[in-house]
Amino acid sequence: MAMGDVLAPTMALAEQLRDALPGRGIQLHCGGGSFKSQMKKADRSGAAVALIMGEDELASGVVTVKPLRGQAEQKQVAQGDVTNALISFLE
Repeated sequence: MAMGDVLAPTMALAEQLRDALPGRGIQLHCGGGSFKSQMKKADRSGAAVALIMGEDELASGVVTVKPLRGQAEQKQVAQGDVTNALISFLE
């Protein structure tokens, strides 16, 4: 999910994840809308995890990893560690 004016870095992250995790479905929501509506769409899609990159996350060099299934807590990880964090959530 891309919130604010961060579409280009979010697209780059999605491509990086697609390259690092072949066979996994990586979708990027580019349609705008409120944060709440984007979260609802992510949940309805059946996704296991939502990655959130807003202007604050971009400025801090982090991505919020929010599990949509199960009891795991959301956490912020450095942008360079997103692939490993995503793998640990999906195992």
